[in-house]
Amino acid sequence: MKYYIIIVMFDISGFVNWFRKNFSKRDLFYTALLLVTYLATRLINLDKFPIFTDEGIYIHWSKIAWKDAAWRFISLTDGKQPLHTWGMIPFLKIFSPNLLLGGRMFSVLSGLIALKGVFSLSYYLWGKKTAFIASLFYIFTPMFLFYDRMALADSAVNAGFIWILFGSILLIRTLRMDVALAFGLAAGTAMLTKSSSQMFVALSGLAPVLAFKKKSFIKNSFSFYVLFVFAYVLALVIYNVQRLSPYLQYVDQKNGTFVLTFKEFFAAPFSLVISNLPLIPWYVFSEMGYALGVIGVVGLFFLIKKDWRLGLYLAAWLLFPYVAISFFAKVIFPRYLIFFATLLTLTAAYLISSTKNKTVKVLCFTFYALSVGYFNYAILFDNQKIPFPPVDRGQYIESVNAGYGIKDLIQYAREKSMDKPVILLAEGNFGVVGDMLESSIGIGEKISIRGFWPLNAKDLYDNQKELANNHVYVVYSHRKLSEIDSSWPLRLIKEYRRPFGDSSFTLLELTSAN
Repeated sequence: MKYYIIIVMFDISGFVNWFRKNFSKRDLFYTALLLVTYLATRLINLDKFPIFTDEGIYIHWSKIAWKDAAWRFISLTDGKQPLHTWGMIPFLKIFSPNLLLGGRMFSVLSGLIALKGVFSLSYYLWGKKTAFIASLFYIFTPMFLFYDRMALADSAVNAGFIWILFGSILLIRTLRMDVALAFGLAAGTAMLTKSSSQMFVALSGLAPVLAFKKKSFIKNSFSFYVLFVFAYVLALVIYNVQRLSPYLQYVDQKNGTFVLTFKEFFAAPFSLVISNLPLIPWYVFSEMGYALGVIGVVGLFFLIKKDWRLGLYLAAWLLFPYVAISFFAKVIFPRYLIFFATLLTLTAAYLISSTKNKTVKVLCFTFYALSVGYFNYAILFDNQKIPFPPVDRGQYIESVNAGYGIKDLIQYAREKSMDKPVILLAEGNFGVVGDMLESSIGIGEKISIRGFWPLNAKDLYDNQKELANNHVYVVYSHRKLSEIDSSWPLRLIKEYRRPFGDSSFTLLELTSAN
């Protein structure tokens, strides 16, 4: 088991060898089937879902960082850690000009790392059967299925969460320097992904509860904290690679737009909690398909009864973030809460694997399958009908942030660029349509984007000079077709409408008319 502790985290070949020694041929078959199922569910129609605004921003950053090493820390200009930007670069290279596919492939990889973490931690705590069940739940739970297929940082954050949790448990139970080293590397890497990962590292400091009332508790706790400090210092060293950029200061500024400062909190400590308290479980349970969340909560209570130290430790990883987010979060989207779903997945798998009542098992699996079946089908094959809560239907499907029509629009521009270069004048130079368009263009294509906010008549007339050597088109994202002045030098090409509401992207050709 000591060897497993090390190889399971970083040495893939070692893990495979260990696995072959400890698992039967049938187990190997089940594992291979899980892997194939994971890849199938993540890769089917991966680039079919329209690009989301934030995906456009992140892919655009990676595209810039790919071509200009001086801008490897470009995400810090918006207060975002750079690991996600870096991680996408190799995939953009492989899949160019389909940059959306490349960006999403990094999340597929992140999800695979999270899946390995779910399997490994479940196996370490409760055995083989629980590991297989937890992995199955991870693969088919809608929240993981969706975010493992999006070019967002949240899949990577979730992977960091599970490995930090695993590392903290291993550290208190082994008190080994090599485990502390691995834990520090995992924590540092996660902290380079998103600021919320620092919360996971802080929660790891509660791990001595797992040794409470054991012999030498004080001694073990002291040893743990010595190793924990070492791991944390290592994590900080990794995190501080960002100091190579002058833009690290913007991280704190950005965090201030999402969470209350202590000054703001003490001025109005209950300003957010009333609305946030019910919002968090609603978002988590709804995007899990409800059933698994309920089973996970029940499983946590059963775990506390059977192994109160481990149960309380896992409960703390649920309750402390729940309270902290409820009191401090100015902005909450379901994807920010994905780690809650992971923890409930673990306890749900524990409950089902530990019960001896076959009827209960059948009912749980049936309840789960019914709750996620349509959700998963919609994600893979009919994304307009994904039963998201309203906040995510707005983001990904119905609002200006949803990139319906972007792929067709770029294809039109790509065909026109065969004749002469194309310039797209975009209504928006950060996020929205500007970055969506930029992230859809491969390196070397004869298509360029110029963003304007707002995009008015003066900008149109200023760019008429480009008509001599280029095709020039205008893309409106906020201004409706009825709001475009008929006297402007524009000719309608096509309106790309979203499936719900009256919002759309509008493609027009700039003409030489006065």
